[in-house]
Amino acid sequence: MPVGAHDHLDELYAKQRLLTDEAARLEIERDRLDPEGPQANQYYILEIEIAALRQEAGRIASRISDVLERDLQR
Repeated sequence: MPVGAHDHLDELYAKQRLLTDEAARLEIERDRLDPEGPQANQYYILEIEIAALRQEAGRIASRISDVLERDLQR
């Protein structure tokens, strides 16, 4: 694997970790709220933010997979 590709993978893994860690942090915050109570709107917003973070982490996982697959084909 070329050195540049390794650096690129490290960067992608770091971004993926950042996104999943932030999603986990927001899940803890969300779980402290009552989805049916006065904090229902905040709960809803956190749900959307968590989903967006998880979706982006999934996109990055696909990019990582693509890079690894390309390197295997070389």
